[in-house]
Amino acid sequence: MGHSVRHVLAALAFAGVLAFFCVLLVRAQVIQGEGYYETSLRSKAKVESVPAARGKILDRNGKVLVRDEVRWTAVVAEGAPEESRVRLAQLCREEGVRWDGEGAVTGVTARLLARGKEEGLEGVTFSPAVERVGSGALAPHVLGRVGAMSPEQWEELKRKGYAMEETVGKDGAEAAFEEALHGTPGRRYVETAGSGWDTEPVAGKNVTLTLDKDLQAAVQDALQAFLDGHPNASGGAVVALDVEDGGVLAMASLPGYDPETFSKQYGALAQDEGHPLMNRAIQGLYAPGSTFKLVTATAALEEGVLTPETKILDTGRYTYYKSPQPQCWLYRQAGKTHGLETVTDAIADSCNIFFFDAGRRVGIETLGTYAKALGLGEKTGIELAGEQSGVVAGPAYTASVGGTWYEGSVLSAAIGQENHRFTPVQLAHMTATLVSGGERRQVHLLKQVAGEEAKEVVSLGKIALSEKNLTAIKEGMRRVVRSGSLAEAFRDLPVTAGAKTGSAQVAGEEESNAVLVCFAPYDAPKIALALVAEQGGSGAALGDAAAAILNTWAAGNLS
Repeated sequence: MGHSVRHVLAALAFAGVLAFFCVLLVRAQVIQGEGYYETSLRSKAKVESVPAARGKILDRNGKVLVRDEVRWTAVVAEGAPEESRVRLAQLCREEGVRWDGEGAVTGVTARLLARGKEEGLEGVTFSPAVERVGSGALAPHVLGRVGAMSPEQWEELKRKGYAMEETVGKDGAEAAFEEALHGTPGRRYVETAGSGWDTEPVAGKNVTLTLDKDLQAAVQDALQAFLDGHPNASGGAVVALDVEDGGVLAMASLPGYDPETFSKQYGALAQDEGHPLMNRAIQGLYAPGSTFKLVTATAALEEGVLTPETKILDTGRYTYYKSPQPQCWLYRQAGKTHGLETVTDAIADSCNIFFFDAGRRVGIETLGTYAKALGLGEKTGIELAGEQSGVVAGPAYTASVGGTWYEGSVLSAAIGQENHRFTPVQLAHMTATLVSGGERRQVHLLKQVAGEEAKEVVSLGKIALSEKNLTAIKEGMRRVVRSGSLAEAFRDLPVTAGAKTGSAQVAGEEESNAVLVCFAPYDAPKIALALVAEQGGSGAALGDAAAAILNTWAAGNLS
């Protein structure tokens, strides 16, 4: 092949390659140019993570408990003209916004924002910020708060697409339902030529709780009134449960705190001897006192050790053992006895001798089995972090703490002393389980996440209480409020109820812890309550608080 032919072929090949690249260039610049330009912009742009709006937390009736709120701040630049500062100060005074002339103006109202922007104050910038706003001091331990991620949270949440600067639920419902409330952050690219969305944020879902906002307020008010009237009482807790499904209607722990000032006051709160940061309702462990006699009665009746008709003579002092020989409270205080008592009588009178004998006959192991079956010494399943499991008294626990269990120790255990330690939510759970006929339903706060199925009722077990035995126990509780220690406090209630009180002496304290459990309505129980006041004295002293709570519940739930 000659040189001329080779030159022609080479030229044709070069022309072909050149044509190919021309086609690619036209395609890149003309046909796909806009797309490549966008990609180029994005590659050079600054990418911002944009947090999603957090879902609302609602009560069972749709009332807002916690929400996001946009709050405006006015920032004055260092070089801002003096006349801008003077005018801003004047506008603040006219609109009732506090500002001392230094730093940023917080709490900018809608009118101040409008007037400030309209006047275009040089060197003054108005900036929005989203803040989480709750219901003040209402249920802070239950609702919880949001805040910056801890290193441990960041390690866990970065795998779920969280940005480091995002706020997350730190405790309470905010933490328990973080996944639903948080939503999906967006990504936005920003550069000098313009900006746009890469991925738009998706707002979090609204979460409806089982709480009743009005009842929650009434519970806190009633507990606070009790503490105000009993200076020796150092704190307390109240839990109200829905008997039918285990939902928490209200949960209060005092002293408490205001989530909006939590950060500023954390140091003082953490060192406060009243432990305002502790949720006593799920973390406080208390001896149940005579409220435990309901467990002893249940065990004795269901095991056939006693029948509703069985009568036991109150002898004032129980002498079955050489030691101990404990006394009935009535004999100790007045030198009197209750005489012959059925289980109904003994619950109404809180007769120690009856329950000493019943507990001895049942035995500590069976007593412990029934306590746990009714929800004591077992976690309730509530979604809040930090729930304590409590302690059911018995030989094993006593040995674990280096003590000695004696045969006669069952006597004090049968009336709620010894090492029994339960949380208020467990006491409410026990009451709800008992009056529902023995069905132990998981305690829960979640009613429904928006767009999802409602929370199902979860059974944790069942004692098949006979109707006859349950009636005998409930009748004793009804007598407590009709003719017993709570008769005066419950006299004008618009709903029939049943209750049991308890007082538990605390080592080193002059006053006993006061305990009260109750339920209503009597014939078809729907609400179960447990109240505990540290060094509150007699359980009967809590009667007015319990009645006030039941009054509020009845007003909103009885037609």
